[in-house]
Amino acid sequence: MSAVDLFGAARRTASAPGTAGHGLNPELDQYFTPTWAAEWLVAEFFPDLGPGDFVVDAGCGHGAFLGAVPAGVPAIGVEIDLAAADIARHNTGRPVIAGDFLAVDLPAAPSTIIGNPPFKEAMLDGMLERARAVLRHDGRVGWVLPSYVFQTPSRVLRMADRWSIAHRAALPRTLYRGLKEPLCFVVFTKDGRRLLQGFCLYREVASVGELPDEYRRVLDRAPRSAWLRCVTEAMRRLGGRATLQQLYAEIGGSKPTETAWWREKVRQVVQRHFTRVDAGLYCVGEAA
Repeated sequence: MSAVDLFGAARRTASAPGTAGHGLNPELDQYFTPTWAAEWLVAEFFPDLGPGDFVVDAGCGHGAFLGAVPAGVPAIGVEIDLAAADIARHNTGRPVIAGDFLAVDLPAAPSTIIGNPPFKEAMLDGMLERARAVLRHDGRVGWVLPSYVFQTPSRVLRMADRWSIAHRAALPRTLYRGLKEPLCFVVFTKDGRRLLQGFCLYREVASVGELPDEYRRVLDRAPRSAWLRCVTEAMRRLGGRATLQQLYAEIGGSKPTETAWWREKVRQVVQRHFTRVDAGLYCVGEAA
């Protein structure tokens, strides 16, 4: 039986269907997406969906995203609210599993997970972990999310350790009545590359934030050529001569760090502005 036949055979209609709506569930901190918006987002950001895909709407509400999946593409919904699950089945004609996405058994490994998860960060973190566990390699998650999820480098870089993340679009908060937070549409890809698209200075801010206070102050307050002044100060403290490794240790301090962006900046400054006096050894010269 093909994937299309498998999921088509599982379709069923609710015995007591509700009416489509786009209100909110305050207990779950979940806002239901208007049908027209879900259709636009799926068409815009997942135009390549085909019969070989398997799509899961992991918190489908009344089925806006589930119903936006093109006909012929296998898809199911998962919804913890039993009444909303019934409405989603009626609205879309698709199968909907009534239960918690964190725990339900899926009939196959998804290629794509879409939708609008609850806006509570702890719930989102759990759903992302579950998504990564069940997705195929190169599988994608495309979600409407509150922008505050991506406010701090530490949080974004934790997610980037496990995903490539693309900030695809800013969305108006008035998409959902009563919402006071800005929104965005973000795609997570399970590919191992750890790429960040549409995120500026996250790794850099985290990297600079790990440096000792004296070097952060130089970088923050230098009137110009901040990295040149930072390396010059380190070279002065090292007696006017140093290898790159010595400069890395001086500027980086004793605290171990996984972010190496600043090391590249130091290397560039040293090779451009300081005099090489021996293999790997540099000193303050005229250019500095």
